[in-house]
Amino acid sequence: MQIFCFDITVMRLCAERNIGPGLLVHDSHLFDGVDERQVLTGLEVGETMSNAYGFQLLVTMNSDVLPKMRTERGFDLAPFINTGRLTDATVDGGLFGIRFG
Repeated sequence: MQIFCFDITVMRLCAERNIGPGLLVHDSHLFDGVDERQVLTGLEVGETMSNAYGFQLLVTMNSDVLPKMRTERGFDLAPFINTGRLTDATVDGGLFGIRFG
């Protein structure tokens, strides 16, 4: 979560100075071993900061993790989930024609 916070801070500074790509990408590895409440808080902070400073936050996560995530504060992940799915269940699965694993 320290890396996530650092990255969000750098994105804010870049957005305030109108420099950088305007895009921050994290994959599920960043959240490995992190309590789901902390992950949800990170996503909430990311959503708030990206809206406030006009950058895009892209997070890839394993789909089996998402149904477990709930928040008492009412943060709903559904509007942020892209319907595109990566899978290794079929021969044509993968990313850009590359099979992983």
